[in-house]
Parts: sequence; structure tokens; C-alpha cells
Amino acid sequence: MTPLLLPLLLTPQVPPPAQDPATAIRAADLEARIGFLASDALEGRESGRTGGRAAAQYFAREWQRLGLKPIGPEGSYLLPFRIDRELTGFNTAGLLPGTDPGLADQVLVIGGHHDHCGIGGPGAMGFPGEIHNGADDNASGSAGVAELAEWFVAHPIRRPILFMTFDAEERGLLGSAAFVRSGPLARDRIWAMINMDMIGRSGDGYLFVGGLGTAEEFHELLDPVLARSGLRLESKDPGEAPSDNSSFFLAGIPSLFFFTNVHEDYHMPSDDADKIDYPGEVKILELIRDCVLALDRRDGPLTFRDERGMAMPDDFWKRNNEHMRRVFERQRRRGRLGLSVAEAEDGEDLGGLRITRVREDSGAAAAGLAAGEILVEVAGRPVASRNDLRRALGGRLKGEKVEVAVRGADGALRRVEVELG
Repeated sequence: MTPLLLPLLLTPQVPPPAQDPATAIRAADLEARIGFLASDALEGRESGRTGGRAAAQYFAREWQRLGLKPIGPEGSYLLPFRIDRELTGFNTAGLLPGTDPGLADQVLVIGGHHDHCGIGGPGAMGFPGEIHNGADDNASGSAGVAELAEWFVAHPIRRPILFMTFDAEERGLLGSAAFVRSGPLARDRIWAMINMDMIGRSGDGYLFVGGLGTAEEFHELLDPVLARSGLRLESKDPGEAPSDNSSFFLAGIPSLFFFTNVHEDYHMPSDDADKIDYPGEVKILELIRDCVLALDRRDGPLTFRDERGMAMPDDFWKRNNEHMRRVFERQRRRGRLGLSVAEAEDGEDLGGLRITRVREDSGAAAAGLAAGEILVEVAGRPVASRNDLRRALGGRLKGEKVEVAVRGADGALRRVEVELG
């Protein structure tokens, strides 16, 4: 979820889910999907970078495996768009035809973004060099899209469903905005949109549903389904949120938003797969499935309502402010070696980083490091660039000690322990 602070693609080798598509949605399959998407191998899935492209390729392969129809250029499941002058993002999409040809132009979009904050990318609240795995934000939602695709392939509805994952949500909803603005599916063919963002931390069964006022028929069709869910629900009518449903709503499309609220790991390196409530997410996906079935019983179009306003949980701002205080406090405790470095110049082979300055009152000075020495290794990690150094220090805090290897003018290597300050 975007913070409210007012080409050859990598092909990951991941086995398909174990479940029979005709069976119930299973926690084990969600765990396998989220475990991969939120692994260090994808380096936080930053849009426009290797990890973000790997996530897009993963979903493209899933849509192909499930037999969905591609709608992208030249029969692709990947929908490229420009992020900026240098970076390209990739939405993914696979179309499941409906069973009623008369409703072929009433396409339901079910989506969630697959990108996250990478290693200090847009929206990252951890230290430079820390991987932000984004298990809840939004491996949980994008994996949920794939799980629902599995189920609906075995149980198609009358209307077509376009299963999508969006890129560059964390950069300001860029992927969903690009799709609505100039995607291969005409805007007037989109019947409604369902967005899942951060649905993996329900805890005590909580779920927020936004956008119920964006179609005149939503309450009549969905209130009975929501009442039977057994979940602790909070809902609101407005159609805007810091997530991809806003792009569709602002284009005049009825849109729903499913969300389990912000938490202490939001946009932090600690948003890991082992913290997801997998049985809880299964219940949420079952509810979304039942909402889709209820919506599909309607024979005619939905009547869009321009219900403006930010629909978020009542305690969202309080939680968000508390979280930001924790983030700022952690930033104050960030550990530093207390030195400045320079990378090798063109044609130069330093085998590390040249130390250019050592602060007098620093841990580096206390350990005897000096300007002119070559920093070779920090905390067991070779350092040939400033980025390597950031990764080596990662989430370390003041007072922690790390082993540092330096090479002197005589070429001799020595190892010292440095207390971070």
C-alpha cells in the first residue's frame, strides 16, 4: 500500500501450488506463494528493478499455467508502461472468459499490486541496505489474486474476470493508473473492480471493506454476504484509498477495497512471511469469492456513484502516526561506523573502498582505522561499493559491534571489531 504521508526478465523457478483447483482455497498454497514473493531472492520487488520484474514474471507464468487469456501486446501476460525516463514497469493480466456470451463486455477486474519497497526504494522506512520483503504489503494481496484465479478457473461465473497484478503502486499507483488510462481493455468494458491490499494480518478476524457506496447496488447485493462472513468487519462507502482501487474509482468504475489495516511492520524490513495469518487470509479470500458470486447474480450493469473521500479504518490515522513515531525512533538509533569512503575510480582495482576520513569520536577511530586504508569487508560481507557497505550494515543499531577487515598501505590485511555509533 502506498504510504499516506501526505527485455529479458528473471524467471524464478517456483513450483506451482499443490492444490487441486477444484478444492477449497488453502493456507498451504498461500504460504508457498507469499514465501516466494517475500523472499530475499526478490530483493523487495521494487518496481522497475530485477526483483519487481521477477514478481511480474511469476504472475505471468501463473496466468499461462491456469490457461487464462493474455491481453497484452503480442499475446503477452505482461503489460509494460513507463515509470520514468529510465524505468519500465510491468502490470500482469490474464482473462477468464465468462459462461454467458451476452455479458462478455462486463468484465470484473480482481487485482492487487505485486511491487514493494525494494532495498531502500520508494516508501522504504527501514535503513538503507535493508531488504523490505513486503509479505503483507502486498504479497498477501497479489498471492490472493492468484488463489482466486485458481478457484474461478474451476468455477467460472457468467461474466469475464480479468485477474491483474499492478506494478509501481508504491510509486503512486502508477501501474493501475497506466492501465485505466491506456490499457488494452476499454474503460467502458470494466464492470467493477475488486482490490486486495494488505489482507494478511487479520489477527482477530478483522477486515476493512471500502467502496461500498461506489455502486448503488453494492449494499443490496453484498450486505447479506458480509453479514454471514463471521469476520469482524468495518466498512465505509467512499471510493478512495492509498491503493489501486482509487485509479479505477476515479475513472468512474465501481470499486471495492479489502484491507486488514496498518501494523508495526508496515513498509519495514520486518514485514516477513512468517507473520502472515494464513488461515485468516483464507477466510478473507472466501468472503471475496462469495462477494464475486453475489455480484454476478445481478443481470444488468452496476450504477456508478461518485462517492468521494478516503475510506480507511477509523483507527488508521492513530495507528499510522504511532508507526511513524516508531520508525523515526529507530532511525535515530541507526548504527554507523563513523567513516567516509570512496569507490574505485575507472580502471582502478582497490579490492574494496578507500577510507577518506575517520571521525575522531567514532567506533572506527577507537578501533584504529585510518584514512588511506582500504575497507575490504564488513560483518563478513565484501564491500566494493557504497551499496555493499549499506547492505553489510543493514539494520544494525548503535552499540552493536561488527568485525571489519582493512588492508593497509603495505598490503597486509587486519581485522578489528568496531562498535557502531
